[in-house]
Amino acid sequence: MMVVIRNYIEPSGQRNSTIVDSETGLPEFWPTLYTSSQLRARGCSHSTLKSHLRAIIYLYRWSLMRDIDIESRISSGRGFTRNEIDTLATLLRSSIRELPVDSPKPPSVVKTVSARQRASNVWQQLEEKPKQINPSTYNDRLDYAGRYIAWLSDYLSDQNNKTTIIEREAIAAAGNRVVEILSRMKSIEPNTTFDKPKSLSNSDTRAILELASPSNPLNPWQGLKTRIRNFAIICVLLDTGLRSGELLSLKLQDIIFAKMGAKGLKVRRRQGSKDDPRINQPSSKRDEREVPLSESAFKALNLYVTEVRNIIPESSQTQYLFVSLSNHKVGVPLSSITPITDKIRDTTGINLTPHVLRHTATWRFCTAQKKLGLKWGDFVEQLILKFGWANENSPSVRHYAKQFLKDQMFETAAREQSILMEQMDLALEAIQREIHHDYNCQ
Repeated sequence: MMVVIRNYIEPSGQRNSTIVDSETGLPEFWPTLYTSSQLRARGCSHSTLKSHLRAIIYLYRWSLMRDIDIESRISSGRGFTRNEIDTLATLLRSSIRELPVDSPKPPSVVKTVSARQRASNVWQQLEEKPKQINPSTYNDRLDYAGRYIAWLSDYLSDQNNKTTIIEREAIAAAGNRVVEILSRMKSIEPNTTFDKPKSLSNSDTRAILELASPSNPLNPWQGLKTRIRNFAIICVLLDTGLRSGELLSLKLQDIIFAKMGAKGLKVRRRQGSKDDPRINQPSSKRDEREVPLSESAFKALNLYVTEVRNIIPESSQTQYLFVSLSNHKVGVPLSSITPITDKIRDTTGINLTPHVLRHTATWRFCTAQKKLGLKWGDFVEQLILKFGWANENSPSVRHYAKQFLKDQMFETAAREQSILMEQMDLALEAIQREIHHDYNCQ
């Protein structure tokens, strides 16, 4: 059974996903039941739901490659061998691009050495490939696959009333064993990123803005309209630190013109909007807020609105601010800004992602407050409000607190060291005078 994820929009506007048979297009019974009874019932977000489904896709790809019928194995109480679970973990740490394109079920009657060798080679090649995903994603996949197997085991143990209590316990135990083994396989890596800044350096920021300038002949995008739009996106992200989902959820009416002499943007939550044609709808993570916009960033945004968006007839069909300029999608709300940052990264070699722009804007705000002579506690509430975190205990806020206080600590140490050096120099000068005096007396 080859299965894939199908994304769709419900009549209510809610985004949803399900696992379907790749040939028939029909939903698969067990994954669909799990999705509706466990994931959606718990109120999982669409992005979290898709993460669970991707892990289940890996699980069924594994069963196809190993010629295993998951439901039959669990119902019989046989469960899975340790070797089989090990190969499942190998698959879960692999990139989907590294998997064999065609994974037909091998005939169960074929038991030749060559057939076993070919199967062994597949897993050996996957095991030897460089790590394709980060430890957090790998651990999530182990967790999600384990949860599905545990649920399936629990559900199937109650399905057949003719089974004995011992048989039911064997079925449940088969699932619990998989969960236990997978949990012990989670990756534990030391945190080596404390001293690594997440934001761009000033030189990298200048290089990105110079490359993205619409008039730069080295600009990697074709067409002046595309260049103006992408430049406006880079400027707004560097200035406001909006999350990519927040940026792509903006509408024209969210632009704030001269509020108390300043300009800005309204960040709104629009999950499940019926007027949004995007199946993978961008979303705002936190509560709604208003974010100030610098005059320079506003000029770049205004240039895009007046010289690009407003003169595209197709854009009148939507109120979303940033629209696609591709031939077959002109005027449709833009679905992702990752291709923009990827293009800059490929051109400059700078490790750029949409979230790196957010980190850069955040740290620039912190350093600006430090130049004003403010301490961390003087502006942390403004930081939370501007960048949309829940509270000062958020891991991201704590990261910047540590970085800010560390820099402040070293600056204080440098000042204290300067005073100490002056005192040491005075003491050395005094002792040198005494030595010189004693020498002359002799």
